Amino acid sequence: MARLFVVLVLGIAFLQGCATTSSPSSAMALENRVQALENRLAVVEADVNVEATPSSAPSFDAILSEDRPATVGSASQMTPKDIQRALKNAGYYDGVIDGKIGPKTRTALRKFQDDMSLKVDGIAGRNTKEKLFKYL
Repeated sequence: MARLFVVLVLGIAFLQGCATTSSPSSAMALENRVQALENRLAVVEADVNVEATPSSAPSFDAILSEDRPATVGSASQMTPKDIQRALKNAGYYDGVIDGKIGPKTRTALRKFQDDMSLKVDGIAGRNTKEKLFKYL
């Protein structure tokens, strides 16, 4: 865990250094990538601390979410809003959670799939949903 944290911190420091010498659009893409890595780190830390948590209280982000937190019990039950919410929590989607899988959602899905070494098609199939599920 400590080794993962050190690698992520060094990676973020490197990306931030690159962002200062890149074009504005590259800087924005790097900032989004750094945010996604920070979100992943938070998920890993949450997984490690799950045993120490006495209750399943909603997260601060879920309370501030545009919609109710997901109530699905498994990845196969994810709705389009759940998919958008998970992509947003993972740092890949910044649009409105409206349940419509449009161009912004498909672009976010492709980036997520590429980063997770999944088939990059912009479709939330079984494997993609399984990876997204932990971000709900």
